[in-house]
Amino acid sequence: DGLDIDLNKVPKKYEGLDGTELAISESQERMAVVVEQKDMNRFMELAHEENLEATHVATVTDTNRLIAHWNGKDIINLSRDFLNSNGAEKHITVKAAAGKSIYREVKGSFSENMTALSEDLNVCSKRGLSERFDSTIGAGTVLMPFGGKHQRTPIQAMAAKISVEKGHTDDTSVMAYGYNPFITEKNCYKGAYLAVVESAAKLIAAGAGFEDTYLTFQEYFGKPGHDSARWGQPLEALLGAFDAQLDLGIAAIGGKDSMSGTFEKLDVPPTLVSFAITTEDAKYITSPEYKAAGHKVLWLKPEYKDELPVKESLLTLFSYVHKLVLEGKLASIYTPTYGGAAEAVLKQCMGNGFGFTFAPSLSVQDIFGYQYGSFLLELKDNSTLDEIYAAPELKGTGIIIADLG
Repeated sequence: DGLDIDLNKVPKKYEGLDGTELAISESQERMAVVVEQKDMNRFMELAHEENLEATHVATVTDTNRLIAHWNGKDIINLSRDFLNSNGAEKHITVKAAAGKSIYREVKGSFSENMTALSEDLNVCSKRGLSERFDSTIGAGTVLMPFGGKHQRTPIQAMAAKISVEKGHTDDTSVMAYGYNPFITEKNCYKGAYLAVVESAAKLIAAGAGFEDTYLTFQEYFGKPGHDSARWGQPLEALLGAFDAQLDLGIAAIGGKDSMSGTFEKLDVPPTLVSFAITTEDAKYITSPEYKAAGHKVLWLKPEYKDELPVKESLLTLFSYVHKLVLEGKLASIYTPTYGGAAEAVLKQCMGNGFGFTFAPSLSVQDIFGYQYGSFLLELKDNSTLDEIYAAPELKGTGIIIADLG
């Protein structure tokens, strides 16, 4: 229960740090490992073999005190009993909002909505920003940031082979994010829930399986002070994200939060961004651009209840789409996000310069409304149509199969 730390031995990225900064600075990018004294030298050897700098900076003691020395002085000397008390108790009253509907009503003609959507900063190309970063470093890239012969269709998930020092691997790390500030601003619970759904659905759309998916969150909220309603925002968001994890059977294994997103009277929008990550064999990774003229596109949607996808229906859909991937029947996949099916089709067409005709049965509301957790499937062989419509896995699940065009 005791620890004796020599802060002068702590490796530094740069000079000029005092004892407090050495002890708590987040920018030092280090990890502390506790090993038995008899194993320390062997641990150092193993770290050296992995090109990791390892330094003996502290010793476990039986003094029941946390002591840190710097420049010959004790700058920390605290009782373990005090540390175990977790300090003074804090209490706050939290008032959760009833939560507004997140329904987005679409008005106007198809051409008016498509023009406005393509000009929206949330939809238009980010290629200039993306190209500030080299996606080819390490030669492990499986999905380039923009696909198609014109390199105009943005990917929905990062996919890169896992780095190995020697030999070859097809094991691919796949990662995607989910968040819609306009939904979360109206309803923090549903915004966070759908952030998890979106991030997971993007992995499926990249051709990955769902079984070994994990999450990490980034949360930002305005400074709550003693306002119970402002405290309600992070509570609602965390409950939404928690329910999504329970429903999907996946867990967040990390995260970072900030409750200080306020400058004078300006607040950040309530934010919970979900990042989902998994692995998949590179041969199953699927790029989102349309591959050939004449291919049929089906739209598979889960059942919805109270504006959220029903878990059983969504999980069945995840599994079925991946089954089609494993069978090699899909040329491309896209999951609609902020801009609905309209944004998806627009971006999928641009990579190889295709046009698209939507099925006449679809309304403007269908095409431009929110449809989180659904998938647009480009079929390699149009004969797969009958197979999907008759799939026994989809019977009684509430999943809707629609002809997109």
